[in-house]
Amino acid sequence: MTDLPKTEASCLLESGALYYNRIGLVAPTGELEMVFAGFKKGAFSLYFGDAPIYHFDLEGRWQRAFLEPTHYLKSLDTSVYAIDRTREDGSMVMRRRALEEHEIENLDLSVRDVALKLSRELDAGRLERRNPPAGKAQALSDDGLRAILERIAGWDAAAWHRHRQNYRSVYGPLPFLPPDCQNAVVLQATEGEANGVSFGCRDPATPFYRSPAALEDHALKVARLMGRRLLQNRIAFLTGGDLLDRPDDLLKYLEIISRVFAIADGSSKKKSASDDVTPQLEGIHIFQDIFPVAGLHLDALRAYRERHLIHVSLGVESGDQRVRNLFRNTGSNADLHSLVSNLKAAEIRVSLLFLVGAGGVDLADTHVEKTSQLLGSLEIGRGDAVFLLDERELDDLSPSDPATGSLTHSAWEQQLGRFKEALAPLRGRGVKVLPYSLVKQWT
Repeated sequence: MTDLPKTEASCLLESGALYYNRIGLVAPTGELEMVFAGFKKGAFSLYFGDAPIYHFDLEGRWQRAFLEPTHYLKSLDTSVYAIDRTREDGSMVMRRRALEEHEIENLDLSVRDVALKLSRELDAGRLERRNPPAGKAQALSDDGLRAILERIAGWDAAAWHRHRQNYRSVYGPLPFLPPDCQNAVVLQATEGEANGVSFGCRDPATPFYRSPAALEDHALKVARLMGRRLLQNRIAFLTGGDLLDRPDDLLKYLEIISRVFAIADGSSKKKSASDDVTPQLEGIHIFQDIFPVAGLHLDALRAYRERHLIHVSLGVESGDQRVRNLFRNTGSNADLHSLVSNLKAAEIRVSLLFLVGAGGVDLADTHVEKTSQLLGSLEIGRGDAVFLLDERELDDLSPSDPATGSLTHSAWEQQLGRFKEALAPLRGRGVKVLPYSLVKQWT
């Protein structure tokens, strides 16, 4: 392939290890750069040279696109966000914008047209095949390529409308998703926020809890809605900020999810991306932001672990009690110590979420100091994570004390740097410490 320029497409054909089944297509006249088409676990991609780039699930629904210079993300609910990287004050920042309905319709149409045009070029014999290097991958057949292109082309305006209506019949408004649950199968045990509070003072809704029978019906509908997209998912995320306070319900919820979705027992042989198998999850995550957790015993946590609860994300906001009180009434650091200790004893991993900038100017120093002290004292280690979120990105953030004063952008950047430095020792214990931007959040 020395006669072709090195592009993303040509490089993926040669060495795109994730794409177990792939092909390159070029025009005999050489006026076009290589088109790369390939399957990876639960997904299909098209690269036209370096751009444009399209990614689809195996139902043919597009999920991501790069149309230079903008990235587009399409959620399961059919909404679309445009993400651009811009330079501001000497640093690169991401800006996200929700597309209007007419913009989404036009983008959907353009993606469909890509599949239709490529199909026509194949049928007319105007494209030559370039196979991947021998032994590196299986060459994608013409029939296999035509089949996925046909599925993509089937997503016209009427199909997207039906899907959107179906989504709305399955899901209520989605809550905050923890950073490590962005690619999870979302199951709504609850809608709304327990006790009228929520992580970071995001706008709470009146709580509604599904009965076990209703959750099973919901889970079955989610599985049908997702279809073969489930092959992309490793975990299930069960919504609700206080499920650890509802032990009887949580136990039943976990059992239901394990019936509806195949969950690995940890002993089965790892499947390769090319295996055509039933989607299999690694376990279930939940999010807890109500403290303290009353009456939670180690035996209960072990029972949850036996039913595939493998991870709990904890919305803490700050190690400084005064900062936490700006957001809501919450438990003490001692409550958190006890909860984390029990979770780890039950072999359940934890993530802890804190807000950079919380407490504003007045409490900036103690926010960093007491948060780092708290984290240093918790029994966390390898497999656990600390996420540093930007409090400015949370919706409807309204601390009760206006005297705290928001940080300037420069002061916020300095505080993030102080957090990274103060929490560096945690990395020596195998804990991941990661800044996280909600701009990345999509479902």
